[in-house]
Amino acid sequence: MNDRVLSGNSRFRAFTLIELLVVIAIIAILAAMLLPALNRARATALQTQCLSNLKQLNVAMVLYCGENLDKTPGPDSVPNQDIWWWYKELDKHCLGMKGPSGSNDMVFHCPKDRGWAPRPQYLMPHYYNSTLDYGSYVFNGCDNNNNPPSNTLLDIRLSSVKHPVRTWLMSEWPIHWSYSWHKSLTGLQNIGYRDAIDNVSFVDGHARYIKLFYDASVGTAPFAYTTQQIPGGYEYQNGPD
Repeated sequence: MNDRVLSGNSRFRAFTLIELLVVIAIIAILAAMLLPALNRARATALQTQCLSNLKQLNVAMVLYCGENLDKTPGPDSVPNQDIWWWYKELDKHCLGMKGPSGSNDMVFHCPKDRGWAPRPQYLMPHYYNSTLDYGSYVFNGCDNNNNPPSNTLLDIRLSSVKHPVRTWLMSEWPIHWSYSWHKSLTGLQNIGYRDAIDNVSFVDGHARYIKLFYDASVGTAPFAYTTQQIPGGYEYQNGPD
C-alpha cells in the first residue's frame, strides 16, 4: 500500500521548453536590472576608498609640516626629485611605513588609477611607476617649469594658509589636467573637460569629491590647473592667499 502511494506521488510533470525559456528570460531581466546598481555600488566603494586614502595622506602631510617647523616641503626637500610626487618619502614615517617605496604601498593607490595614456611611459597605473614614486596622489607643490610658488603650497608655513577649508593639500593626479578617473565623461580618454570630478583633500583635513576648473584656451599646458588661481564658483583654490 505504502509503495503504491509513493509511486503515485513521485510522478512530477517536467518543464516544457517554453516554460524553461520564460524562466531564463525572467532571470536575464532581473540580472540586467541589478547589474547597473551593482556597478554603481562598486564605483561608490572605490571612490570612498580613494577618499579614505587621501584623508590619511593629508594627516601625514600635516604631521610632517608640524615636525618641519610648520613648513611645507620645498622644491629640494627630496633631492633631485619632483616634490609633488616624491613628498611620499617625507610622509612615510608618519604613516608607520619603513623601507624603500614600492607598488605595494596601498595607501598611495587610487583603485581607479589608469595612468596617463598620452605618454607611453605612463600607460601603467601611476602606483606601478617608479618615476612617480609608486603613487596615485600629488601634493600641492607643483613647480613645473618654475611656476610661481605663490600659486601652490610649496615651501610655505602651513598655518599661513588663509582659507584652509578651500585650499587643497593632497589630490589625485588628474587635478593637474582636469579630467576624472572615477566619473569620467570621456571614457578612458585622459583629456580635460569642464567640471570633471576629482577626489581632493584640504588643509583643514577634510576630503570630498569636487568639480575641477577647466579652460579650453589653456589646452593641455603642463600642470596649468594647479599653478594658477581658480575662478569663483569652484570649491577649491591652489594658492595660500
